[in-house]
Amino acid sequence: MNERDFANRIKHYLDLGAGRVDSRAATRLYEARLKALSHAAIADARVSLTGGSQSSLDDVLPRGRTLIAVIALALAVGGFSYWNALEHAAELAEVDTALLADELPIDAYLDSGFDEWLKHSSEQ
Repeated sequence: MNERDFANRIKHYLDLGAGRVDSRAATRLYEARLKALSHAAIADARVSLTGGSQSSLDDVLPRGRTLIAVIALALAVGGFSYWNALEHAAELAEVDTALLADELPIDAYLDSGFDEWLKHSSEQ
């Protein structure tokens, strides 16, 4: 016997017994039921205030985790791009420093072929 069958059997026996309760007892049972339901409504309201926020947190949390992961990924990509640009600027500064510190005649800097060589070497 499963729970549903058991509950149906109990309900059946309670329904059979409800017909034999006198009116005074039925009135007292009805008032007690109303009082219990009013207390249950207050308890449900308290639970729904805390439990409702918990269930909405469960609904939002997976989306929040996804959002946090996307933001973290975007920050990582942005940080890598920034770091890469700094490294590239440092390399260019190193090349410029080496060129300026080298003992080249001033005519080499004025030569158009030298400018082409610089462009070609910086692309590599």
